[in-house]
Amino acid sequence: MPAVLLSGRQAMSADLKHLSQIFAGLKKERGGWENLWRDIRDYEVPDLGCFEGEAPHDGGKRYQRLYDAEAAEAADIMAAGLLSGLSSPSRPWLRLTTMDPDLDESPDVKQWLADIQQAMLMQFAKSETYNSLHRSYLELTAFGTACSIIQRHPENVIDMLNLTVGEYWLACDPYGRVDTLFRRLSMTVKQMVQRFGMDSVSNDVRKCLRDNPFERRNIIHAIVPRVDRDIMKADKLNKPFASVYWEEGRENDPALEESGFDEFPALCPRWLITGSSVYGRGPGAKALSASKSLQRLHNRLATLTDYLTNPPVQYPTKHRAFLDMYRPGGRIPVDPSDNEAIRTAWEVRTDPALIDALIERRRQEIQRYFKVNIFQMIAASQDGQRTATEIEALNQEKIMVMGPILERLHTELLDPLVSNAFALMVKANKIPPAPESMYGKELSIEYISVLAEQQKASSVSGILNTVQQIGLIAQLRPEVLDKLDADKAVDLLADMNNVPPSMIVAGQQVALIRTQRQQEQQAMQQQAMAAQSASALRDLGQAADSQALQQAVVDNGQEIV
Repeated sequence: MPAVLLSGRQAMSADLKHLSQIFAGLKKERGGWENLWRDIRDYEVPDLGCFEGEAPHDGGKRYQRLYDAEAAEAADIMAAGLLSGLSSPSRPWLRLTTMDPDLDESPDVKQWLADIQQAMLMQFAKSETYNSLHRSYLELTAFGTACSIIQRHPENVIDMLNLTVGEYWLACDPYGRVDTLFRRLSMTVKQMVQRFGMDSVSNDVRKCLRDNPFERRNIIHAIVPRVDRDIMKADKLNKPFASVYWEEGRENDPALEESGFDEFPALCPRWLITGSSVYGRGPGAKALSASKSLQRLHNRLATLTDYLTNPPVQYPTKHRAFLDMYRPGGRIPVDPSDNEAIRTAWEVRTDPALIDALIERRRQEIQRYFKVNIFQMIAASQDGQRTATEIEALNQEKIMVMGPILERLHTELLDPLVSNAFALMVKANKIPPAPESMYGKELSIEYISVLAEQQKASSVSGILNTVQQIGLIAQLRPEVLDKLDADKAVDLLADMNNVPPSMIVAGQQVALIRTQRQQEQQAMQQQAMAAQSASALRDLGQAADSQALQQAVVDNGQEIV
């Protein structure tokens, strides 16, 4: 569905009827996905999802179809692996650059970028962004689509609000980028007044506040692109993206709140997109068949266990009055001459080990779909049990398969997260003043996470192998070293290995060091030459004096002893 456009005229007074029509179209388009999402929720991740007609908190009812939680555990492992592998709270996972190598080497620019990076990571940790990211990764792995809203927090600067599948609707621009979000949220009347103010709610809400303050109402929140806005104005009604709240079913009443955003505030990563689809498919969809089969096998195993431990029996009708004897531990008197003995109705021949083997096979299938082995390997490296080199040797090909997925997560999740966080920090005066050389310059984001490192590992190996091979050739032809830019190789290796910039000396400083070293060497050579010349002159003088003495002795006719 094309992106929703809110005109400037509408921006001054939101057309709720028009937005409601758009909302109805988005609901119709999403309808084809809901059966799939419900099945994934019921058979794999019962804690997630909230669909129309369901209570937000229905407790244990969601676990009625779940006999084996293998899929839920696998999704948890994958979500935790993505968090530690892409945006770990325990190590730096991003780096800011200017896309200008010379400018990046400037000491003041380098320090400024490092300060921003540190401040941003501290804000993420302070605002519990990592908890929200983990929830997004979990939604993403299960349903193939995740959605969250990043907005201003009065204290922590950054606030990341997670949405669950079933309570939001999306639309894309002509380039396939999500730029429209509708969501439904349930609020009590008391919460509505606290959130929007007494003057913004309807008379019905005010009356209900006195009679039943905890009565729930459905609120629709729309975030849509705004066109024909007055770009010379910076007020909330002329922002690039409009934000409108209204009570569902009361489209004739004024909106509860109208505002706007400078950037699209929703983070909507998708796992795998097919064609022009708005929503993605994730590992949960692939594992659904195995998850359903796993639950059926457990049900059959439970039935088999009942037959084996408490089989049906047949007995003579004369014992009908003594059925209580057939309970566990009951005593049954039997006459040896009686041919109408109590016996099992039929023999259950099924081997439970066969069902156990099928269960284990389904569990392995689910683990394969959620790539549990890859993320367990990454966790082992984080704990120091395996080195990054071992991971590269054992799982390089498996990690490379995830390359397209990781690139999409960078583009649709982490890029807008960092961009929106930077804008919020600027507004909150949490960014240090930029050097003059940065005026008018754009910043670029480079990811240095564990998974990003694994993606670059092959390039590092290529550089090292090339340098080693050149060294072997140089033993035969030393002039081949002229082909190798050693300084450039060091810079590339340091960059790919995420070495802190402070450890690598900048090019200009290296030139000064080398010039100073050359001057010192020249001075030492001159001193050595001067000392050698003085020694030669001294030896020459001594030789001349000795020759003159010998000549004088000869002239006097004396013998030299």
